[in-house]
Amino acid sequence: MNIVLLVIDSLRARSRNDCSARRRTPFFDRLDRETLCFRRAYSSECWTLPSHVSMFTGLLPSQHRAHFQTMAYEGRAPTIAELLAEAGYHTELVTRNFVFDGTMTGVTRGFQVRTRPLAEVSGLDPVALFLALAKPRVRRHIRATGFFHPRHAEQRAFVRTFARSLMPADALALARVLDVMAAQRRAGRRYFICCNLYDVHAPYPPATDSLLRPWTSWRGVGENLAFPVCFSKLGQHAYLRAGFRVSPWTQRMFSERYHRAIELMDAKLAAFYDAARASRLLDDTLLIVTSDHGEGFGEHGLYLHDASVYNTHLHVPLWIRHPAMGPEIVDDVVSTRDLFGLMAATAMGALSTRPS
Repeated sequence: MNIVLLVIDSLRARSRNDCSARRRTPFFDRLDRETLCFRRAYSSECWTLPSHVSMFTGLLPSQHRAHFQTMAYEGRAPTIAELLAEAGYHTELVTRNFVFDGTMTGVTRGFQVRTRPLAEVSGLDPVALFLALAKPRVRRHIRATGFFHPRHAEQRAFVRTFARSLMPADALALARVLDVMAAQRRAGRRYFICCNLYDVHAPYPPATDSLLRPWTSWRGVGENLAFPVCFSKLGQHAYLRAGFRVSPWTQRMFSERYHRAIELMDAKLAAFYDAARASRLLDDTLLIVTSDHGEGFGEHGLYLHDASVYNTHLHVPLWIRHPAMGPEIVDDVVSTRDLFGLMAATAMGALSTRPS
């Protein structure tokens, strides 16, 4: 059995309860009807590094210790990629998320191939131009924010390509997943592909090819001018300091960008899913669609995703499609770290319908 793990970075389950957003996500609604849909799934942490390592190892963050203090996974417990590579699987990680660029030791252990799809960015792109002119400030932000490895700020190539990593490129990532699935099928080899999808992550791209809205409306002009300034105020954990305030207009702008990014992700995943089914690539594949954590928009005074154990950040969507299982709504409380056991059991030929 092949395994494809799609992790939509920063997609919180709470966004599905927004009726205005739900009407514009027909593919997620379709997954509710066609898969094992877990309504009470929770991540083990509120940011990418520890939550992914928990999915990769089945361990709690307190056990695997991949967190701010270490910015690495140095444990002895094997990752799911290591186990499957040893079992003869092709193992590949597809993402532009910097957590998986190889700088953080051990995080990508077992993945034989790491693919980093990046959008083509013109030197005249306003965002790219801004970041190019603000390299010293970007480097200071990388040092201070805490989410980056200390070596990231010292890598000129990393700072130079930072703008490209922000630009939406998940259509490229999903195309790569499809290509690998088809190629490994032709080669007669089983595969495990993990794809961290980044287009819902801050700064919440509201367009398929840009971080900006079209300049053809006054709303677009106003948001495009205000967004870089408003977003920079959230950097370096400023929202955790006493007296921090965000205007209702700014909160609404962030939330609207986020939900627009979710709509666009819904369409990208629908195209991927339909293409995979049409090619019969899902006939012998366990497909898991989930998130690594949620996102804050002022709830409990928090923004982005850190320093939180609230449901806003830990309650995530989880859909599992197994070719031998019918659809079901599951209300059991489950953890995404238990996906490790599900993937390991599936690879070894034991059918498991849900994480335990």
